[in-house]
Amino acid sequence: MLLISIVIQLKTRSTDFNYAFTQADMKGEPVYISPPSMIGGFLRDKMLKINKRIYGQADAPRMWYDKLRAGLEVRGFTACKADPCLFISKKVACIVYVDDCLWFTRDSKDIDAVLKSFKVDGDKYNWEIIEGGSANDFLGIK
Repeated sequence: MLLISIVIQLKTRSTDFNYAFTQADMKGEPVYISPPSMIGGFLRDKMLKINKRIYGQADAPRMWYDKLRAGLEVRGFTACKADPCLFISKKVACIVYVDDCLWFTRDSKDIDAVLKSFKVDGDKYNWEIIEGGSANDFLGIK
């Protein structure tokens, strides 16, 4: 995709989803943990129910991917059958690497529209997205 973007002069942008794994909702059996000892004695006999995924849980990466995939599909993207981390819409392509995305398009306004839609949904779906520079900036290419 990077080579294609150079050859046909696509516009690129990078993004990072903050706290990606913790944005994914819990599914399945509830998870409970003991409160940290530093909180104090008043919770000593209590358990805390986890409502969001946390780093270190075995299924946290998959739950995050499922959430992001659903968010992209709602916006007209389809996952590539050969590479499920490549999503393509009519005007924009997106490569996902864990919580980082590289966006490719002929007109940067198309990327702007997709990212704006994530920000508009931010409160409802907990999308915390930080925009970076181009793919060159993301990769450290000068």
